[in-house]
Amino acid sequence: MESVNEVNVETKPTSRKGLSFSGIVAVFYRPADFFAEIKENPKVLVPYLSLLIIILGFFYVSGDLIVDMQLNNPKTLESLEKSGMSMEQMRAMLWWSTFAGGSFSMMLAPLLIASLAMFFGNFVFAGRASFKQLLSVSLYGEILYMIGSLLHLPLMLVKGSMEVTYSLAILVADQGMQSPLYQVLSKFSVFHIWEIIVFGIGLSVIYALPRKKGYILSLLSLGLMIAIGTALSALGTMFS
Repeated sequence: MESVNEVNVETKPTSRKGLSFSGIVAVFYRPADFFAEIKENPKVLVPYLSLLIIILGFFYVSGDLIVDMQLNNPKTLESLEKSGMSMEQMRAMLWWSTFAGGSFSMMLAPLLIASLAMFFGNFVFAGRASFKQLLSVSLYGEILYMIGSLLHLPLMLVKGSMEVTYSLAILVADQGMQSPLYQVLSKFSVFHIWEIIVFGIGLSVIYALPRKKGYILSLLSLGLMIAIGTALSALGTMFS
């Protein structure tokens, strides 16, 4: 009688062709199914490049409006005038600092969100997920948010101002974007809430958690980052 040694070979799941690109659309209407695929085949390069293109496009189109808003601040204008620069030089400096600095800071956001999610998910919730999985979910969530932000651009260009919002900040629009209350209420926007929900769905899939716990984890990570950013922005406005 011959003995047969069976060897179990673990096969790596194959990635569906075009998953990285199709996810940019799928995250809007079937996030749970899409993140189930991402769990097995996390994608980073394509969503990161896509996010970069969207962010650069947003700042390129809105750059002049942001500069105008900064120059309308008397303290900012006074400090720039002391530098001895001409108005053209000031505008150019502010435009490039907004374009480069704003894009860089927004590209860091997915990394910070994924780090917070990993801390709370792996250590507080005692779950198991790789940083690549969480970064992939975070990137697609940020793409969703930024595409939503692009919807502001037509209204901004028509109005000639950055003071366009799909948030509770509309209730205090008369106080201006620089007011701390506007800064806080602006984070209660359709697209912030949508991103938190979608990110929660992704985390529930990645960690195999009930949907409710996924939302809690989303609030602890993405929500905490939004809250910190809002607080810093409001404080900066108060003391500027």
